[in-house]
Amino acid sequence: MNLRLSKMQKAVLNMLLDTYENSATYRGTAAKNQSFSIKPEKVYPDYNGDYTDHDEVNRFNQDMQQLAGMDYIILEYAGKSSVICKIKLKLEALTDIYLSLGREDITGKRSREIELYLKYKGKHYIIDAFCDEQVDRLTHHKNAKFTSDIAVNILELLKYILNNTQDIMERELSIAVLGDTKLFENSYKSRVCKIIEEYGNQEMDLSVPDMNGTSEKEKAILEEYRIFSNPSYVFFKGNVEIFYDDGISIKVMPDKPIAILSETIAEINTIKIYSDRIITVENLTAYNRIKDNTSVFIYLSGYHNTAKQKFLKKIAEHNSSVLWYHFGDIDPDGFFILKNLIEKTGIPFTPLHMDAGQLRIYQKYCRHLEKNDIVKARTLIELGFYKEVMEFMLENDCKLEQEIISLYAGLDV
Repeated sequence: MNLRLSKMQKAVLNMLLDTYENSATYRGTAAKNQSFSIKPEKVYPDYNGDYTDHDEVNRFNQDMQQLAGMDYIILEYAGKSSVICKIKLKLEALTDIYLSLGREDITGKRSREIELYLKYKGKHYIIDAFCDEQVDRLTHHKNAKFTSDIAVNILELLKYILNNTQDIMERELSIAVLGDTKLFENSYKSRVCKIIEEYGNQEMDLSVPDMNGTSEKEKAILEEYRIFSNPSYVFFKGNVEIFYDDGISIKVMPDKPIAILSETIAEINTIKIYSDRIITVENLTAYNRIKDNTSVFIYLSGYHNTAKQKFLKKIAEHNSSVLWYHFGDIDPDGFFILKNLIEKTGIPFTPLHMDAGQLRIYQKYCRHLEKNDIVKARTLIELGFYKEVMEFMLENDCKLEQEIISLYAGLDV
């Protein structure tokens, strides 16, 4: 059926159908017969206004009378006036109304969506968990979290990301799955990352407060599946020799640092450390500033994902006598990063130049604590993790970024 309905007529019919589809009658659970109606003001707020244009009111009345003449609705009037007080849906006309609007019956729509989610079952346990919840919502007469056009893109992205085995850039992912280099970042990145976080059971701990904001957390989630916004590197300087599986070796010197593409980490067989200590550095500026020929320095470039944690473990296994230190910001986030490194690698890192003494020395460069810093510091105190430093921060309302220390101080242990 191809009837030319006015914008107002379509709005009224759609509102009536929405009311019907959200009812116990539609779900088949109604204990008694129900009727479905709306007041004119719901679709035309100024219908009874003192200053409403009478010509507009007449057009509205004519539109409604036309729908009544088509047996789609029943009109009730205020007394013997021409003022409409109620617009009732005629249940006998439901099929014709759906056809006139080109609207899919919600039961058919939900059945089609259930089929979509069932099709993606078995691709990955995170996808299974997400799909199961959507199917459960749909079977209980609730809407799925996303419309089907968005859901299919999300499911395709999840399938690709969760089964990815190579380092790729976000834009490469976007064009490979969505045919557009920017669509993933602009429309789907946050949605996909929230699903992975909510339904995943990852080795990385996303609950720790070393994630500075949503974008940092999303970056960490994607890097865990080897999806990068930019190429990722591991930076080395010091007396180091790197041996690859193919027999090639590279010598690194204190004055000849090197950056290794993260995707080639898996090709490294052995790393020999010709020093008695390794220092991981939180920030690139501090890493570049440090001059110390007696130590090996590593900058991991971003979140310490599972691949990088395994890499550090490999270094520790091949260099058992080396002492490990971590140099980071003297703030709660810096200590959460340290805590995460220790827990995820099993390496006994010692904080370097991250004590209360540094806060005293560089007091004039310290910044005030933010509200979230206070919460994180108290959490670390409860955990007994470097309690003295956290208490000093709280008592003196101070925190310090490591760059000022690397600028003015040496790194003698």
